[in-house]
Amino acid sequence: MQDSRINYVVVGTFVLAMLVAFVIVISTLAGRSGATDDYFTIYDNVGGLKFGTLVMYEGYQVGQVESIEPLTEGASSIKFRVNLSVTEGWRIPDDSVARATVSGLLSAMTIDIDEGESNTFLKPGSEIQGVSATNFFAALSEIGAEFGELSSDSIRPLLANINAYVKNVDQMTMEHVPDILANLEKLSADLGKDVPEITGSLRRTSNLIETDILKPENRANIDAIISNFETTSSNVVALSQDLGETRQLLVESMRTVNKLVEDNAGNVDESVRSLRYTLDTISRYVDDIAANAAATTRNMAEFSRAIRENPGLLVSGSPQPDKATADQ
Repeated sequence: MQDSRINYVVVGTFVLAMLVAFVIVISTLAGRSGATDDYFTIYDNVGGLKFGTLVMYEGYQVGQVESIEPLTEGASSIKFRVNLSVTEGWRIPDDSVARATVSGLLSAMTIDIDEGESNTFLKPGSEIQGVSATNFFAALSEIGAEFGELSSDSIRPLLANINAYVKNVDQMTMEHVPDILANLEKLSADLGKDVPEITGSLRRTSNLIETDILKPENRANIDAIISNFETTSSNVVALSQDLGETRQLLVESMRTVNKLVEDNAGNVDESVRSLRYTLDTISRYVDDIAANAAATTRNMAEFSRAIRENPGLLVSGSPQPDKATADQ
């Protein structure tokens, strides 16, 4: 009896050890070998993603997908929240991108986190910016469908139109080729008749140019014209240089005048102030000056009248009576 109990204990211990080992192996294979932090990302398409999908950080396994939840944002727009478990304490910059990708043609889907450059790290429970995966075979199927539509709707009608156009051109060519050949033959015949006359005209024109237009005196005149033109060009160049120098002198003169005005601005202001003071003084005494001038004018008028009446006054003169003695 005691031996059977020992056997039971040994067998039970072995089974328990195997269960513990199995749980450890399963946890290791699932990527849940320790404490984790939770994050999430949002995708438009979760094709190929499921529970247990590996989460990689720059190619290094750091966790797995825990669950996928649909999010309804509008009447026709559905997104999916993918919950991730990442090794506890793993630092993820806040500008990192969780990209759903496939490393090979026959490989399983994974979520690869591309490390950002920020010095600020996400806190557990935060959202990682997500980029949905592109289904290669679906994209290839869409391209094939679009190419089929293009072939049936555009390429075939285009080829049919080109074929019809070629047929029309061929038919028109066959109809008009005899007329074209006849016109060519007629044109060749006319040219054959006119070639001698054209050749003679060209010869006469050449002789006229050589004997009349390009005779020695005309050549001398042409040479003189060319020489005069060259001289005129030289004079124009010299004139342009002189104009440039004159412009430079004018600029320098304007600068000198401006500098002179700036340097004598104080003297001009002082002269204006002195002139204003002089005008103010004259305005204050102008009435007295005018009265004295009027009295002087009257005296001169009286003196002139007296001289005209008695010019001898200039020689003898007569003293004015003493009004004080006359009164006594």
